[in-house]
Amino acid sequence: MLIEEDKLMDEFVQLSFLTKKNQLLEKLRSKSNPNSYKRYLGSPLRYAGGKTLAVGYIANLLPENVTRVISPFLGGGSVEIALAKELGIEVLGFDIFDILINYWEYQLSEPSALADKLELFEPTKEEYKRVKDILLKHWNKEQLLEGLDLAAVYYFNFNTSYGPHFLGSQSSVYLQQTRYKKMVEKVRNFQCTKLKVQCETFDNVIPNFPNDFLYCDPPYYLGGDSKMFIGMYPHRNFPIHHKGFKHELLRDLLYSHKGGFILSYNDCTTIRDWYKDFNYFYPTWQYTFSQGDTRIGKNRANGNNGSYIKKSHEIIIWKDPE
Repeated sequence: MLIEEDKLMDEFVQLSFLTKKNQLLEKLRSKSNPNSYKRYLGSPLRYAGGKTLAVGYIANLLPENVTRVISPFLGGGSVEIALAKELGIEVLGFDIFDILINYWEYQLSEPSALADKLELFEPTKEEYKRVKDILLKHWNKEQLLEGLDLAAVYYFNFNTSYGPHFLGSQSSVYLQQTRYKKMVEKVRNFQCTKLKVQCETFDNVIPNFPNDFLYCDPPYYLGGDSKMFIGMYPHRNFPIHHKGFKHELLRDLLYSHKGGFILSYNDCTTIRDWYKDFNYFYPTWQYTFSQGDTRIGKNRANGNNGSYIKKSHEIIIWKDPE
């Protein structure tokens, strides 16, 4: 009798997951093209390469029996938030960027306190410069911040920047009173109890979860015939996290990983060759990173047919659990 009850409970949980998954996909499905998905706006953080347009594709590939997902490259957290909040899956998110993880810790545990701090800032160019100078001093280890103060300064600088860019220039679009107020309210009201975060490197994370399903969104591969000519992690002027990134080590760890994975990368010959033994497809969308910049330099002319509109060249690779 107990075995029969357990079986019914498993079927109920699976049905619940499938129902949530279908609801999410229908909410994101494009009306003009049923094979593509709209942007998922669940994250309070604007983030370069944040994969807001990849959520539908990745959720669609998620195996039905997955109960926990490990993300070694949390970044802006759009995919992770969707899996945790919309599908009810436990997600453990990691990232090497300590300032980012500090923000996420307070966003998840003390959203009202973080919002209260953000309300002390004025969305003006003068305030942006003042806050940027504070963050830059922290970055240069001249005057260190910590905890909630660091989280607030980071969020204000990043979410009101052009691009968005870490320690970049201000955005006239986001430095508006009404828009900024909406940002702060989104921070205050954000809840995602099934997402946990920690600062750690991918090469320590992946071996520690050999049987868990992974979602990996590593820094873009910039060599070979890759059309990506800049890193965005955390910003091209601060290339500490993509310069020298161990792409080959990630490949080797994923080949030996038993728990299955979904991997989002930029499409190029090297990546296709490295992961030729797995499943893959090529989603298409328009990159929004720096789309307001209409200048056409050598890289844009070569990679986008002379257009400042940056078209995607993404590849999603996946492997089912063994």
